[in-house]
Amino acid sequence: MADHLAPWPAQSVSLGPAAHSAPAGTHLEPAEFSRWLEAQAEPLRERWLADVRGRSESLGHGVDELLEAFMDLFLQILPLTLGPLRSTAEALWIQVAELFGSLAAQRGLAAGEVIEEFQVLREAVIRLLWASPPVREPSRVALREVLRLNRVLDRGVTHASVGHTDGLFFALFQGSGVPESLTDDIRYEIREQLQALETEVKTLRRVVTGD
Repeated sequence: MADHLAPWPAQSVSLGPAAHSAPAGTHLEPAEFSRWLEAQAEPLRERWLADVRGRSESLGHGVDELLEAFMDLFLQILPLTLGPLRSTAEALWIQVAELFGSLAAQRGLAAGEVIEEFQVLREAVIRLLWASPPVREPSRVALREVLRLNRVLDRGVTHASVGHTDGLFFALFQGSGVPESLTDDIRYEIREQLQALETEVKTLRRVVTGD
């Protein structure tokens, strides 16, 4: 899937019309870029969920709700990875990505399939960056912020794959070689882990915003 994605620009990103721009020659501040990402949460969520749902005739009992919870949490964390506590935010991002990969193994997906699902988020962010940019000409998004965002998405893809591999490894270690099916107990456990991570994300957000 990655082959058809729009490439990341080699220079500062020249952007089209949008909300009020900064003075000419200035770069978009990381905080402004972060707020733009927050504002795009709903279209990103809908695009990602529609794509994932379209890949399967049936997601199974309880899976759709879990995927929605994952997407909401990813989109809460992503803007924080551009902020002053980005290292902490990235650590949470990695944990959620690995849990997402583990869920994919439980769903019976192949390694390439979980990567493709996560790549949808990258594609959606890139498309929105060009279709609904955060600033108008002559302002520009700093290459540094674009590359940082790209790196965070890369790490998400990588650690989703790691989580998937770990799920298969533990199934092999336990003797079956096949991950357990998504029983009510397993879904409950994943939901509990997501809620714990969401609590950490909310705490981090309060620290960043001062609320």
